[in-house]
Amino acid sequence: MKRLSFLVPILALALIAAACGDSSDDSTEAAPAADTAAEEAFSFGAPADPADATRTIDVVLTEFAFDPSTIKVSDGEVVTFRLRNEGTVEHDFTIGDQETQDEHDAEMAEATPGEEHMADPNAVTVEPGETAELTWRFENVEGEIQFGCHVPGHYAAGMVGQFEQG
Repeated sequence: MKRLSFLVPILALALIAAACGDSSDDSTEAAPAADTAAEEAFSFGAPADPADATRTIDVVLTEFAFDPSTIKVSDGEVVTFRLRNEGTVEHDFTIGDQETQDEHDAEMAEATPGEEHMADPNAVTVEPGETAELTWRFENVEGEIQFGCHVPGHYAAGMVGQFEQG
């Protein structure tokens, strides 16, 4: 019985040490996510909380077109885009300046289907007949900011729209 009473405190210390090790591992893993979130800001804005949106804009996606194709936004404005795909193939909605659009088009051309937007906070894929939302805080609207579809071939076919200062 004496040997058992000696082991109980040792086992208890081992369990406490293991639990402490797990929590520090979790905080280490959380730090890169926070760093990533800070890097998600673009010169033209950043993802935003839907609760902060001042308006919702419905956008219909069809084969090679957005309706509307021009959207007025203001600096600092938070907008939720409700994206309804009425086409027969998947489409995406990517917010960005020309450089961002070009980079995203190249990424999409090389992407594995279904994994295109896993890490793109300024883009969302919408399957045929589905609706998705993207909320964005706009900055520097006076620049050339577009929204485009980068399913291979769509952007080149003219599936692009323009944000205007409004």
